[in-house]
This record gives sequence, structure tokens and C-alpha cells, in this order.
Amino acid sequence: MIEHARSFRGAWLTRAMSVVVVTVMAVTMALSVPYAAKAGTGAVQGEELDALLQALLFRDVTEVLSDEGRAMADDFVEAGYGVPKPAWQNMLDRLYDPEAMAHAFRSEMGKALEDADLAPMVAFFTTDLGQRIARLELDTRKAMTGEAAQAAAGEAWAALDPDTRRAELIEDYVQANDLVEMNVVGAMNSDIAYYRGLWTVAGSDAMSEGDLMREIWSTEPEVRADVSEWVYGFSTLAYDTLSDEEFARYVAFSRSEAGRQLNFALFAAFDAVYADLSRGLGAGTSMLMQMYDGEQL
Repeated sequence: MIEHARSFRGAWLTRAMSVVVVTVMAVTMALSVPYAAKAGTGAVQGEELDALLQALLFRDVTEVLSDEGRAMADDFVEAGYGVPKPAWQNMLDRLYDPEAMAHAFRSEMGKALEDADLAPMVAFFTTDLGQRIARLELDTRKAMTGEAAQAAAGEAWAALDPDTRRAELIEDYVQANDLVEMNVVGAMNSDIAYYRGLWTVAGSDAMSEGDLMREIWSTEPEVRADVSEWVYGFSTLAYDTLSDEEFARYVAFSRSEAGRQLNFALFAAFDAVYADLSRGLGAGTSMLMQMYDGEQL
């Protein structure tokens, strides 16, 4: 249930936008945008929410995303904007604080699941199968940190006979959770938020809203291709050790009301946090470039 390519993009996918600077499709903590207030969940739901997040290994997931974010300093240095690595590293360390990330995700999950029955979600992910799935997803996410690993995963999916039961299950799982479309939309929204943050500081050099939308959405085919490769590759590797019957049970859960609600909540939480994070990253990037007299925005 963690196939969010932005972060999976994760940081996952990064691509150069020709207008200004590298856009990072990843989880990054907002430098100048405050985190959302803790969701006003009741005590019972709060306990159930914590049980669900624990079953999903969310703390471990957050640590992976934090580590990836803080490791991006070299990417920014290589972009050549006149900012020394220690400055980038200091900003990224602040943005990717794991405790703040965990709080932000919990808050957004609480909001998204406020009226949901969490019992069947907890029940599934606390079974032996549910725990195996959570661990497999986490371990695969850790493994797919580089371009070579992502390419290998995509090749594994491409090499799979489309007439096999396994290929059918992967396709059913991706479609049941709308993984490609939801990730593409989230990636576009994150890019938009990034540039809005960038130009909050840059001011008069900002692109018009219309031009911004056209620029961002002109990259949609490229993003869709990258996300598709990531999602199908991830699904091929992550569930490889599950039997077809076990994988079918997971697909069935994804199609259930509880599975659909959980999937919606995960995307809502990631997208809400990413919007704040991307704005913060854009604002922080702009401030550092101005501070160190980097290239003009």
C-alpha cells in the first residue's frame, strides 16, 4: 500500500525542469510552511489509527523517506546553482526531519480516515499475510533507491509473460488502486507547489499561473511513463515471493470498501504533505540561491 512513486517518486523520480531548477518529486519537509495541526481524532480512533500505522510499518517508511531526502545534497550541488553543499545539506536535514514527517503523515491520515471503520484495515494488516506484505513493500522500497534498481524492476515487469496469472494479478492490483493515475496527478500537483514556493521568494520573476500550468502539464507524458515503469516494476518485485493465491487475497482486500478507503487515505495524506513539502523546498531553494548569489531565477 506504499506504491507512491513520488516518494517512491519516491524520491525516487527526479527530473530536470527547464524553466528554473531541478524539481524533486519526493517527500521533503516544508522549510517555511508549517505542518498541519494534529487531526482531531477521538481516543478510540486514535488508538486504532496508531495500530494501523504500526501494522503498515509507517515509522520505518518515514525513516526511509527521510534518509532519501537528506541524501539529495549532491544532486543539488551538481545542478550548479552556486550554493555550497553544507548549505543544501542543512536545509535538507531540516526539511526531512523524521519526527516531523511522522507527525505530518499521521495527522493527514487521521483526517482522511476520520469517518472510516479502521477495524477491517487493522485486521488485514495484522495477519501473517498482511505483515509479510508490509515488510515486502518496505524492503522493496529500500531496494529501489537508484536509477539502476528502478530500471531493473521495470525490466522484470517487461520480461513477465502477459498471459500469466502473475501478470494478471499485478495488472488487477495496479488498476484496483488506480496507482498510475493517482501518482501522476500527485506528481503534477507537487511540481506546481514547488514552483509556487520558489516564486513566493523570487517575486517579480515568477511565471504566470497559466504559463506555469502549461509548462508543468507539458511533461505529463514523460511523468506518466516514469510512474508506470516504477509502479509495475515495484509490484513485480515486491510481491514476487507471494503465491498467486496470497496475492489474489491482497487484490481482493484492495477492492473491498476498507481497501479503497485506505488507498484513498494514503494518497490524500501523501499528497497533502507533499504539497506543503514541495512549497517549502521551492522557497528554501530560492532563498539559498539568493543568499549565495547563485544563478538568477
